[in-house]
Amino acid sequence: MVKVAYIEDDPYIRAFVTDFIKEDRELELVGTAGSVEDFLENAPLMQRPNVILQDISLPGMTGLEAIRHLKNLFPSAEIIMFTIHDDSERIFKAFCAGATGYLLKNTSLPKIKESILQVHRGEGVMTPSIARKVMAYFKPEKKNTEELTPRELQIVQCLVEGLSYKLIADKLMMSVNTVCYHVKNIYTKLQVNSKSEVVAKSLRGEI
Repeated sequence: MVKVAYIEDDPYIRAFVTDFIKEDRELELVGTAGSVEDFLENAPLMQRPNVILQDISLPGMTGLEAIRHLKNLFPSAEIIMFTIHDDSERIFKAFCAGATGYLLKNTSLPKIKESILQVHRGEGVMTPSIARKVMAYFKPEKKNTEELTPRELQIVQCLVEGLSYKLIADKLMMSVNTVCYHVKNIYTKLQVNSKSEVVAKSLRGEI
């Protein structure tokens, strides 16, 4: 059986989830508390949990602050955040602090159980909406070069080839003044100040 501890300050939610855990044959509730302080005080008397399910917004020490203390106390325990908060900053801080999972409180009881079993097997778990936020958080920002027009990209290629403004104008059948106009826009969009910087960005694959 997977030994589970639960920290939740809302007595109704705590009772609802703990009753479910108690009735499940694959899970064993080894400790529960309404605050991190109460949990830490009673921790020496409880069996070592395999998984700790905990809220973030708790009286006294927050769930995020508690992760480090819980990990020091129970190094092998996996921690699942179980919360209403879905902002990227809290999600990022939770995982950086050592949480293995992040579930929102609208998660169904069967899914909570599945998540507990998953993290016990060494897998990470997230509510789908949280997973999308994590992906968005780490997704690289769009390159400024994507804003370049097809004509500007042609001019960048000519610059990489070492062509002068006059040769670029002849090749693309435009005036030198028009080339200069496009180059100025390219500098602005790429946030550079010289031809060499444009060429360097292109060679680095940033264009």
